Amino acid sequence: MVYLVWHSISRAIVTTLAGSLLLQVGYFVGLLFLVWRSGRAERRAQRTEHCHRVRYQSQDYREGDE
Repeated sequence: MVYLVWHSISRAIVTTLAGSLLLQVGYFVGLLFLVWRSGRAERRAQRTEHCHRVRYQSQDYREGDE
């Protein structure tokens, strides 16, 4: 499209390279976001599991006192 509008092969090449670079940057940022979100979900699951374990241990402790 750039070549058809501007009739310049050099401008078409530069625009194509810039568009490719922009797509690569967007892909990389998307991957970073997915890794960050995955790690966050995993930490949340570990924290929840730890809280459940502590709760059950404290209930067992209280039942042992009675």
